[in-house]
Amino acid sequence: MKTKLILALMMASLLCAPALADTWSGSVAASETVEIEIPADGTLTAFSLEVGQTVQAGDVVGEIRQTKGFSPIDGTVAALHVEVGDTVDGTVLEISPVSRYTLTCTAEEYAKSPENALIHSGEQVYIRCTADGTHRAVARVTTIDGSAFSAEVTAGELYVGESVFIYRSPEYLNDSLIGKGTVTTHDTLSVSGSGVLLQLRVSVGDRVERGQWLFSTASSENTAVTVPESGIVTAVNVQQGSQVQENQSTATLATAVSLRVEVSGDEAPRFKKGDTWYYTRNDDPHETHFTATVQRVLTNGDDASATIVLTPVESDLPIGLGILLTDEMD
Repeated sequence: MKTKLILALMMASLLCAPALADTWSGSVAASETVEIEIPADGTLTAFSLEVGQTVQAGDVVGEIRQTKGFSPIDGTVAALHVEVGDTVDGTVLEISPVSRYTLTCTAEEYAKSPENALIHSGEQVYIRCTADGTHRAVARVTTIDGSAFSAEVTAGELYVGESVFIYRSPEYLNDSLIGKGTVTTHDTLSVSGSGVLLQLRVSVGDRVERGQWLFSTASSENTAVTVPESGIVTAVNVQQGSQVQENQSTATLATAVSLRVEVSGDEAPRFKKGDTWYYTRNDDPHETHFTATVQRVLTNGDDASATIVLTPVESDLPIGLGILLTDEMD
């Protein structure tokens, strides 16, 4: 009799015990992002954003200072259009290239082997006219765009408009043929800048090399790099001291966050848009419960699982933070 009483009491206690709440693991993700963009060309200074940092709309996170102008080709300075102290927004100087000719070429259908189709910027090539082979020259590949490329003639005599073959071998061997091109004149090239001309490092008649520093410009005041919207930094794309261009992204901000939880296909119907659920943060030792609202239920193609997207009551949760979702609050 005593044993039966104990069993009855145990069964009663089990029936009266509250059911354990269901829980699912998830994490915080960015649901909306914006870029912090560079407002002008220049050098990025006073910049120290870090991933995970919270910033507010209007915060100044860097400055743009002077921009350096470099020579795009080997040549001679042919003209100067401004003086130090002038405000410029366009051509600063002109350079006459070393070569009188340039070639517009294509490699398509001309390379005799896959290896020959691999053209490298800066490599030396050999030119022969297609008519009778009497006009010959040496050139250097300058730009490559898919199967098209350009070359700058460095020695030899050609006629403007004539058609030429391009070879890797100075003996013009047939198996070294890499393309066909057309000869054009090489015009004077303009080098532009914007802002106040701070420094001019060349004069008319000076020989310059590709990549040589020619001048420096700057705005009358340093240009601030500001945050467009409040958010959390999720990626930093540049470093302090980098040469940057207008509209280039310095960093990515998450301006809104969501909770993402993976559930089985059988569990997905439990989640309805607009329903309120509860979550705890993995970084909270007190396991404080917060509310979250279901926004979307994304069912995977095989219906075996689903992703539940919820909007949390907290807007500044760290991206990637783990959370535990539950259907009850303690």
